[in-house]
Amino acid sequence: MDEERTVNINLETPQDIEAEKAVLGSMMQSQDAVSDVIDKLSPKDFYLKEHQLIYETFVNMYRRNVAIDLTTTYSQLTRQKIQDLVGGMSYLGRLSSDAIVPANAKYYADIVLAKSQLRQLIAEADLIKSKAYDGKGSAEEILDFAEQRILEIAQDSQRRNYIDINDIIQENILQIRELEKNGGKLPGITTGFTDLDRLLGGLQRTDMIILAARPGVGKTSFALNVATNAARAGHSVLVFSMEMSKEQLGQRMLSMAARVDMNSLKNGTLSADDWDSISYAQDSFEGLKIAIDDTSEMSMLEMKNKCRRLKAEKGLDLVVIDYLQLMHMGYGVEMRVQELSAITRNIKILAKELDCAVVLLSQLSRKTEDAKGKRPQLSHLRDSGSIEQDADIVMFLIREDYSPDDDMPADVQAGSSSICEVNIAKHRNGPTGSVFLTWLGRYTSFANSERGIDVGR
Repeated sequence: MDEERTVNINLETPQDIEAEKAVLGSMMQSQDAVSDVIDKLSPKDFYLKEHQLIYETFVNMYRRNVAIDLTTTYSQLTRQKIQDLVGGMSYLGRLSSDAIVPANAKYYADIVLAKSQLRQLIAEADLIKSKAYDGKGSAEEILDFAEQRILEIAQDSQRRNYIDINDIIQENILQIRELEKNGGKLPGITTGFTDLDRLLGGLQRTDMIILAARPGVGKTSFALNVATNAARAGHSVLVFSMEMSKEQLGQRMLSMAARVDMNSLKNGTLSADDWDSISYAQDSFEGLKIAIDDTSEMSMLEMKNKCRRLKAEKGLDLVVIDYLQLMHMGYGVEMRVQELSAITRNIKILAKELDCAVVLLSQLSRKTEDAKGKRPQLSHLRDSGSIEQDADIVMFLIREDYSPDDDMPADVQAGSSSICEVNIAKHRNGPTGSVFLTWLGRYTSFANSERGIDVGR
């Protein structure tokens, strides 16, 4: 019985030296092997220090378009005065001559990468265990930390703490050339609104976009329009709704797509033509990558975990959160303003970590009603000055037919249509200004308007 419970504590660190040698030797023999490996491995993926140094030299040579072979490699190592640290010409010669099948370089690289991932997992597990024993953080915080670190290994084993500026500039040039080739195709995630896309260049990945308005102006409807339009363009979208149920959101999205009066949907008073429109709208959602989470009480940590899982499973381009003032961090924060500041900072970090755009809905304070012309200002963002600081873009919705009565929502069914101004009050990487859309109250939807753009700067 005791023998069955025995654990082998004499485990060796995961590594495969022969696979490492095969990778390096293949790269000195074949340019195709270099292409197969260079984007797959980083120097830290090699177990032996000398192999790390050799591969790092290969990376630097590749970046400068220097051919990689036995002679050029030794020359580069000598120039760095590290040739003796890696065994000199004799060791490089053995690496090159022993690489019998350079065409298998990718297979060897997969082995090296797998061993590296196992070593990383061991290191992270030790760190997680240390944090758990330490007892300084809550269980939820430690779980969040653990999931983040493990997912980072699973999603991006090549992740580095820094990237050389030459690599960044090269990537910029490639993006510019791609845009030029595509005739100025939208660089970001489309909102579906022509003038807004033109002003913003679409919603950019890693950006946190604040969408703010008084209750009832149409924040949720606008966000659902954007989410649907982005999904129709092939993007993966996740919507968090802490106020409305998934059934209510679905009803709104169906009304938008079918152009069927919202009251008719609610009451079930539909004509034969309405049913035809609904059937067509239902078909139009087939295959769209939109997920909805209507959990009412959700912490920032829960939200981050759900986003990471969807990113790993299906990809994630756009996150919509409705809305900021209903969120909490998930652990004790003394003041609400401090908690909201922590939330907005974490959402910005999430956008960068997952390389997606995040549209965060926010309420405006009642000071808006006292402002000149009742136009919202950045200072009117409710409860937290950090919202403006963390946001890349701040958009205000201003409806000309909106007449607030205390904090009660305006009647979204009133009137057939009206003009809604989308005021870009902050744009970290571009111009500010206003875009005008048509508000279709019957369908709780927005549409393009002929009124155009007023650019602020």
